[in-house]
This record gives sequence, C-alpha cells and structure tokens, in this order.
Amino acid sequence: MVRRYKPGATNAEIEQAANPSWPPINKRIAGAHRLLFRFSPRLGEFDKHPVIISLCNTLSIQNYSYKTLRNYKQAIIALIRYSDPKSIDELTKPQYQAYLLFLVEKKRLSSSTLNIHINAWKFYQEKVLLRDKEFYEIDYPRQATKLPTVYSVAEVKAIFSATTSQKYRTLFMLVYATGIRLSEVAQLRLTDIDWMRRLISIRGGKGKKDRVVMLTAKLEKTLREYLNHHTAIIGSHQTFLFEDLETGEPLANRTIQQVYSDTIYAAGIQKKGGIHTLRHSFATHLLESGTDIRYIQQLLGHESILTTMRYTHVTADKISTLRSPLDDL
Repeated sequence: MVRRYKPGATNAEIEQAANPSWPPINKRIAGAHRLLFRFSPRLGEFDKHPVIISLCNTLSIQNYSYKTLRNYKQAIIALIRYSDPKSIDELTKPQYQAYLLFLVEKKRLSSSTLNIHINAWKFYQEKVLLRDKEFYEIDYPRQATKLPTVYSVAEVKAIFSATTSQKYRTLFMLVYATGIRLSEVAQLRLTDIDWMRRLISIRGGKGKKDRVVMLTAKLEKTLREYLNHHTAIIGSHQTFLFEDLETGEPLANRTIQQVYSDTIYAAGIQKKGGIHTLRHSFATHLLESGTDIRYIQQLLGHESILTTMRYTHVTADKISTLRSPLDDL
C-alpha cells in the first residue's frame, strides 16, 4: 500500500509508515508537508474501550445518525490515542486546545474536519460526562468562504451523454432534476415515488428530516424507462431504486462517486467536484431561472436560508448580463 503512493519508498520508510509513533515525531517521512501516509487503528480495536462504549451508547439513545456516530467515534479515538496514557476525561480545556493546534499544524486538518473534532469533544463533555460549558466551550475556527462549483447546462448534458450505464445515467439525472444528496439518492426506495401526485419522498435526510421533491414529466419518463429495463433483467423483486444486483442492497456511496469520477473524465470536464456538484448546479440553475429562493431552500432540505443564500453568489449567467454604470458614460 505504501509503495502504491510512494513507489520509491525504502524499507525503513515502509516500517515507519506502518508503525508510526503517536503523537507523531517531528522527523516524519513527509517532513513539514501534508502526511503521505495515514495511520489508523485496526478495525474494531477501540470498540470495547469504555469511553467509546459510553459515547456510542449516548449517541444511539439520542437518535443521532450513523454518519455522526462514525465521525464522532473516529474523532474521540484519535484523541484517546493522542492523550495515552492519560485519560481524556482528565484533559483540561488548555490541553485540548493544544491538541487542536497539533491537528492544525502537524496533521494539516481542514477547518471543517476540525469542527467535527470539536463537536465530538463538546458532545462527550456535555452529554456523556454531563459537565458544564465552562469545561468544554471552545470557539470554532474561521472557515474560508468557498463558492460551490457549478456546471454549465452544456456540461450537464455532456455528463449525461458520457454515462454509458442506464442505471447511473438515471441516477445522475435524478440528482440534477431534484437536488437530492448522494446519501439520499442511494437510499431511495420504489415506495418513495408517488406517481399519482408526482412527488418523491426523501426520508431521513440530513438531520433525520423528511421532505418531498418534484417528479417532473421528463424525470418520470426517464425513471419508467429505467425501471422497465431493470425489471426485465432482475424481475419485480426490487426494494431500492438503485441497488446492487448481487446483494439487493443500495449502491455504495463510494461506488457511485467512482463511476461519477470516471464519467467526468470521459466527458472531458476539468472542474473539480464530486456528484454533489450536480446538486449545486440544480440550485444555481433554478435560481437563475427565477425560482423563489425559499422553494429552493425547501427542495435542498436546508434548515437555514443562509445556507441556500450562497447560491446567490454563483449565478454567473445573470451577472454577465448586468449593465455597468460605465456603459452609461
């Protein structure tokens, strides 16, 4: 695995990558740059740790999502390994802030990833240890304001044309047609489609909130063609709209992203971004067509309209048509 990312690695470098010290020492393989090798504990190694058991039980009781449980668990495991042999229950706020500095300067974590670590720390302190805010209240790092990547209409068409699989082309079209998230489209069931009312129900979206999105005539035609073809192959015993033919389970997010990346490459598109870019494009193109931003907020499942407002900054087609005061001189 090491030689896959660094073909010229020596035996000493391979040994160091496989068994690094923790916390990492200054003389590391990657020097002052981003680490080339990521060391993680073996799968399930910390599952019986009392801290992890308490954390996961509390998250489950309070009905947090699997994704939150996974992220918080990983963050707290990293903290346990960092503070060993000292218990994380004994860490003071200044000591935890020193750990955050380590994550920023040595591990080169982004501000968004750092926020996950802080949220996990706060949850553990407040919900598991039942401590007051004075023990764990820490400011979040300032995040750079990044505008979402957006495709042009021509680029969206190129993506659909470059998709050789009917299943994945239908999936990509569904994301662009409705703006739903990758995790949501992967979990869609046939019973979530209301053909009579022309609606698609998104159940247990981000924050475990349900919502509905539109089923337009063109999308309905695309879905029916896909289902007719798919049913002819596997029969009528289908639960999920897009499922693995061998297991009958939903397609894995990673598999969808990989197919999407291959499609982007085949389409000759240079813009960076995963399948989520289709969601960004959906919102931006709706806004450019004059759709009320409050409808877009509801379709995207944003809790705050401020999150949706970022799309007002990327409507390049509208900006390019504005008249400058210079034109009147």
